Amino acid sequence: MTESDISKLDALIIRKPEAPERIYGWLDSQLSIARYYGGCTYQGQSYYIAPNEPDAPLVRADILAREAKCKAVTQRAEKQAAKAAQGDLL
Repeated sequence: MTESDISKLDALIIRKPEAPERIYGWLDSQLSIARYYGGCTYQGQSYYIAPNEPDAPLVRADILAREAKCKAVTQRAEKQAAKAAQGDLL
């Protein structure tokens, strides 16, 4: 391989499309196998069913983890705010 071939391959790798965060309409496709296993792998990423969202999309595992972390931080902040308000009342 020449140097230009290597640079062309590098350019293709850099422009590789990122896996989508959510996949809707998967129930009527080949991805429907996910309903039996609770998830699947697509484009090298793990996806899990999110039954609590409308249309129950397949959601990437890292997105689920990020959203759970944000939810925990928000709940912790609300709990601390409620505790601070109670301190003023007592």
